[in-house]
Amino acid sequence: MKSRITFVRPQDTGLEAENIEISSHAVQIRSLEAAREERLTVGLQELPQEDTFVSMPASLSRFGSPSALHCYDLVPSLEDFVLYVAQRICPEANVQCLRRADHLQEVDYLDIDYDAISRSFTLTSFHQAGPVNRSWTEELTPYHFSARTEVGILSAQKATDREELALRGILLVLGEDRYPTPTRFSFPSRHHAVEPIGSGSTFTTTFPPPSGLHPTLRLAFSSSSVPPPRPACVLHTYLTLPSSLFIDQYQLSSPNLLASRNLGGIRALVGETDLEAPDWVIVKWGSALLLELAPPTPRHPGASPENGSPWRVDIPLHMRYLPPKAGGSSTVDVPWPVVFWACPAEEGTRMDVNPFDRVNLGYESWFSPRTMFYHLQPRPATEGGSLVERVEVPVMDLGRATWVEAGTVGIVMLGAAWVVWKSLRVLLKDWRAEQAPIEKGKAQ
Repeated sequence: MKSRITFVRPQDTGLEAENIEISSHAVQIRSLEAAREERLTVGLQELPQEDTFVSMPASLSRFGSPSALHCYDLVPSLEDFVLYVAQRICPEANVQCLRRADHLQEVDYLDIDYDAISRSFTLTSFHQAGPVNRSWTEELTPYHFSARTEVGILSAQKATDREELALRGILLVLGEDRYPTPTRFSFPSRHHAVEPIGSGSTFTTTFPPPSGLHPTLRLAFSSSSVPPPRPACVLHTYLTLPSSLFIDQYQLSSPNLLASRNLGGIRALVGETDLEAPDWVIVKWGSALLLELAPPTPRHPGASPENGSPWRVDIPLHMRYLPPKAGGSSTVDVPWPVVFWACPAEEGTRMDVNPFDRVNLGYESWFSPRTMFYHLQPRPATEGGSLVERVEVPVMDLGRATWVEAGTVGIVMLGAAWVVWKSLRVLLKDWRAEQAPIEKGKAQ
């Protein structure tokens, strides 16, 4: 077991002596305002023996296709996972481990990776700020005596290359280093935030009412223009759709519809694409969609909004038939999409490994390894609000299902009786036509 705890402070922020105290076995931090990333690596043999793990296919090794499999499942809370970590992974009565496990309930994101070669799991958690006044105050110690724990307190620096991330600060290993080691390094980063914030760099996601069975996902941007970081960049959105929703790829092949919705076209679509199947027969979890957008730029001059109003994109979706439910209404939770500029790296840009980059996010596998991503930031209605939209969907009301069934049976029976009656009338008419000459002959 080993862990790495990294605090990243704002650009050109120094570290005061009262913020940190180093002892032979621990580091005490006080009122340290910083983002925090913690990475814990646990070997398979260190996990509880009663757990069972299946073998990873060879195609999913680090030398194969890392994103060959994709899955989506909405997890509203990490409470169950935190409880599992506290009870099954943390050593008994280890206060430090229990405290860090409790921090997972407030993370901005949590990544869990499995390395088939080293047979180990890596948990990476990230907090944008501390829990009290956006700062951290705690004592950092190793999980147990044999665990190696690295601590870094860094601040962002102005990089010489805009594609790079530059950091400066101190590093130390708990229980080994009595004094911290000053460090300064830089490396290219594939992921960046669009700047400046507020100039077309934020967006909201809504489903304008009425949604019905054909809802529209609307992306509204904070400005009438969305300038690209560089001329060669292309704006995309990546949607993760649950099984109850689907995209009609044939509908989005119409140039007129694409132009009216400010869309550039489908660039990738995987998962469930059946247009007719109801939700209860769908086996897969859903689908993932990569769409090129047509922002008001020289590349798409016709997309400019009128009267300088904020620019928006409308993506037509379709709802599958859902199981009946009391009340005649059901809800579907849809995560906000990711919106980003995909830009080819400039000539001569080195693409070294970035220890802080997130990988296997789903969409990056559809781009060249030399692609930079500049992300537009989501802007929920309230600060810290959920990035999940809840859509109301009409379904069969179970309270009226009995009447529907009785009515259906009655109509079917009436229809069958009508068909029988019409058939009998035709047969009777034919029989009378056949009997008429016979009766006439007898009369003669």
